[in-house]
Amino acid sequence: DRSGANIGVQVTLRCLSKKGINIGNNFSIRDSSKIDCLGVLSEPSEGLKIGNNVGISENCFIQIRGFLEIGNDVIFGPNCSVITENHKFDDLNTPVRLQGTTRKGILIGDNVWIGAGCIILDGVKIGNGSIIAAGAVVNSDVPKNSIYGGIPAKLLKWRD
Repeated sequence: DRSGANIGVQVTLRCLSKKGINIGNNFSIRDSSKIDCLGVLSEPSEGLKIGNNVGISENCFIQIRGFLEIGNDVIFGPNCSVITENHKFDDLNTPVRLQGTTRKGILIGDNVWIGAGCIILDGVKIGNGSIIAAGAVVNSDVPKNSIYGGIPAKLLKWRD
């Protein structure tokens, strides 16, 4: 295992959060990617934990409001988004922007490949050994050793 980090050019890391951030060994984040834990000062994000041997490709956007945990040996293709917050919208008489938010958080297991252009939404758990096909929008849990794709993402096949 190699230690350290490889941070590309024009990378933004905003790290203020309640539980802090923890990044494992052999981490890389490529050019023009952003990890934003800041949110608003009155409602800071929950935090971030990234395992060992994690690679985030170019132009990814990771917006942390709820807690985000990324396991070991995870790779993200370019242009992915991870969003750990959702807006409430139940009251038709109140603007959505005034209804508050929910923060369930996201868990990405070990040995996961997130294909190019994927969007992972709040509340999702992605099981160990899974693959998310390019362009997928993941809005529900993904079982281990599965391949999910589409909008919204659905089971395409099992890896075992």
